[in-house]
Amino acid sequence: METNGISRRLGRWLSGISCHPPVYLVGGTVRDLVRGKFPKDIDLACRGAKDLAAQIASAREVSIVAMEKKESQPCYRVVNRNDAKDFLDIAELRGVSIEDDLCQRDFTINAMALEVCGTQLEDRGAGILVDPLGGLADVRKKIIRMTTGQAFTDDPLRIIRAFRFAAELEFGIDPATLPCMRTSSDLLTLVSAERIMYELGLILATPRAGLVIEEMDGQGILDRLFPEIITMKETPQNGYHHRDVWGHSLLVLQNTEYILNHPAEFFGGQAGAVSDNLARDSRLPLLKLAALFHDAGKPTTRGLNPETGRITFYGHDRAGGEITELLVERMRLSSRAGAFIVRMVREHLRPLVLSSPGATGSVRLRWFRKLGDDIVPSVILAMADVMSSLGPESGEEYRRGFLEWGGKTVAGYFSEARKILERPLLISGHDLMELGMEAGPVIGGILRQVREAQDNGEVTTRDEALAYARELLGGRAPSSRRYGGPSSAK
Repeated sequence: METNGISRRLGRWLSGISCHPPVYLVGGTVRDLVRGKFPKDIDLACRGAKDLAAQIASAREVSIVAMEKKESQPCYRVVNRNDAKDFLDIAELRGVSIEDDLCQRDFTINAMALEVCGTQLEDRGAGILVDPLGGLADVRKKIIRMTTGQAFTDDPLRIIRAFRFAAELEFGIDPATLPCMRTSSDLLTLVSAERIMYELGLILATPRAGLVIEEMDGQGILDRLFPEIITMKETPQNGYHHRDVWGHSLLVLQNTEYILNHPAEFFGGQAGAVSDNLARDSRLPLLKLAALFHDAGKPTTRGLNPETGRITFYGHDRAGGEITELLVERMRLSSRAGAFIVRMVREHLRPLVLSSPGATGSVRLRWFRKLGDDIVPSVILAMADVMSSLGPESGEEYRRGFLEWGGKTVAGYFSEARKILERPLLISGHDLMELGMEAGPVIGGILRQVREAQDNGEVTTRDEALAYARELLGGRAPSSRRYGGPSSAK
């Protein structure tokens, strides 16, 4: 166990500080150290946590923030005023000893400690590991095991945390722990939506979220979090699909993740731009969540064509948007995150239409302008959707062709379309008012038409744009052209 790096970091915080009674490194910090990984965070536990935080604050340029981790365990974050990413957390020791404290933690891999004060960690080599529950052995076996039978009733969120650790660490969950998770899963309704979504977001941010989400579903956990999926499981589909709505959605999540994990395979030289696009505003985990619910509108729109006998889902994209609006509100997502997910659901069929031979370049540009950089995740979701449609009526040739179209469309957006869309409009509303128009929505309609003509290269100068606006003002109403709606019966 290499401790030199963490010792130097601790030294910056604790040098010259009186550490009596002892202070311990605990939790994920120790887990990472025994795995040979440098810890991202420093978690300490001691008696008199508040006093230790105050000592550090009096000797350093730091701020103290009281944390609300657990009511029974006050915790204080000491933050470097010059670097907000440089901090340590100091929690009050629970019980009469460090062993008592560790036995109250969630999983054995997080129930280990190293004493760091009184005797300096760097003077003790690897340090004396306090490990009352066999956490070191479980780390080596890559097993997530509960500390006690009450672990999940004490805090039901630990159920989701177990899957989060499985996703992040690539560990398995102990078979004896799973039944306790299942029997306690009803208690998740008592946990705040914010805490749940935080853990789910961490799962979805990993490159193996699809597998872990399917494992959660197999344990009945997702039904408690998202009742919407129950009817999705009960809804069979038409010949384009080989699974029910929920089974298809799980596969779409996994294929979305495959594309995100292998961008060069699909987008070639634009792979870096795609990754940068999805790194902004946590869009990558949000896209995965959208993949799970892109067909949430199918149960309420399922119908049967009386002439052909085919199952249809007309309008399921719009219905799904309404359902996800309620879902993201219930889960307390930010307005930006919620709007992104809803947009992905509502637009998930649009690429299928735009990939058809009859779709013109101007129609595609109009859609590009509507979505902007959201074009990239929207096309990725559509690609994953087509990859996951493996019913007898969905041919391999179509799938290959659509994936090729998706790759070229995203590459074309970055290399060409984006430059077109970023050009400033040649005229303004003020120019139209100088032509005699009154302020109002009609001006917006004419500007949209001028913008479209500019995007398509039909007008290239200010004079040409003004001439086109005069033509529109001369009697032609703003265009009512719209691209055709998608066949939402898919």
